[in-house]
This record gives sequence, structure tokens and C-alpha cells, in this order.
Amino acid sequence: MAGKFQLHVAGDLIMMAAIVIAVIIGAHILFVALEANPANDIVSTDADWAGWFATWFKDMFTTSSYKWGVFLNYGLAALFYLVVGGVLRGVVNGLQKP
Repeated sequence: MAGKFQLHVAGDLIMMAAIVIAVIIGAHILFVALEANPANDIVSTDADWAGWFATWFKDMFTTSSYKWGVFLNYGLAALFYLVVGGVLRGVVNGLQKP
């Protein structure tokens, strides 16, 4: 019975971290799209964190619109974290013995 409901804690933690990162990046995309006040502490902190997480993807696509560029580049970064998190979750959970 215990095998049927086995916990895969390590893989699930990896996926949770990837989801949190994607939410931070997604919040930044939303703040930019809605033109949130960049002087606000929440918006500023989120922009700093999202910028750090999306470092590799900044300016990957250059567009004439700042908002569209943020959507493309940061959206790709969020997608990357979700895909890599899912793959790592599967690998780590597959390594755990039943």
C-alpha cells in the first residue's frame, strides 16, 4: 500500500523551486504589461529577482516594443525553468527506489 502513494520529495522540491521562479518571472511580465510603478518596493524587488533569473535570456529577441521584448525574453526564461524543472523532477524521481 505504501508503494502506491510513494513520496518523491526531492523531485517535487526541484519542481516547486522551478514553479516559484516562473511565478517571479511571470509577475515581472505582468508588472511591465500593466505599467506598475517601478519605484514600488514589491515591483522593484520582483524586477531585480526576475532580471537575475532571466539573465541568459535578456535581449535574446530585440523588438521595437519594450513590453513585447519583456514578454518574449522573460516568457522564454519562465518556460525554460518549467521544462528543466519537470525534466529534473522526472530524472530524480526515477532514480529513487520504490
